[in-house]
Amino acid sequence: MVRRLLLAALLIACSGVGTAQIAAEFYLEKTNYATGEPIFVYFRVTNESRQPARLYSADPNSDCSAFHVTFSDDRTVPSVGQCTRMISCLSGSIGLHPNEKHVERILLNLAHDVSYPGDYSVKAEVANDFAYGSTIQVKTATLRFQVDPRPVQPEVLQPLVDQLRSNDILKRIEAGRALASVAPPFLESTLLRFAADRTCGPLLHSRSTA
Repeated sequence: MVRRLLLAALLIACSGVGTAQIAAEFYLEKTNYATGEPIFVYFRVTNESRQPARLYSADPNSDCSAFHVTFSDDRTVPSVGQCTRMISCLSGSIGLHPNEKHVERILLNLAHDVSYPGDYSVKAEVANDFAYGSTIQVKTATLRFQVDPRPVQPEVLQPLVDQLRSNDILKRIEAGRALASVAPPFLESTLLRFAADRTCGPLLHSRSTA
């Protein structure tokens, strides 16, 4: 009898431990871009529960990425340029406290040619298991944007130039990828200096062979 009461109490206690609820969405920072401007798809997750959650973590631009992006009219960069996606294929997990948000971004210019003016439609979805022991609410998103004939201005790229000096190596690599993917002539000297960096330089060299 005592054992049954203890078991019942244990079941009641366990039933009170809910599964973490993760809300997620894909979005664009804007819907109109200049020619030669890096374009990112953002993925934001929010832990809407009262419990911590653990999420899959990997370079969103590597072959270990949890995301899959396709275009309605896809001009994919030739495979010789895909080596830039193999810089980091390490994966792990990140912790997300209750009500905490986490944002990742996928660089469209890296594996897709978006250098032509016109209208684009991109489908973004989660390709791998992103939440461990949590329920995640995320729908496949269809995002539309336009690339204008006007060339990108230096001030638009300045935040990425500043990011090249970040103490975070992943941020430096992201900035290098973004700038190398569009390779504006007015940043040639900056990109050459970045190429001399022993840690990040191979990225720029491999991308320039595409």
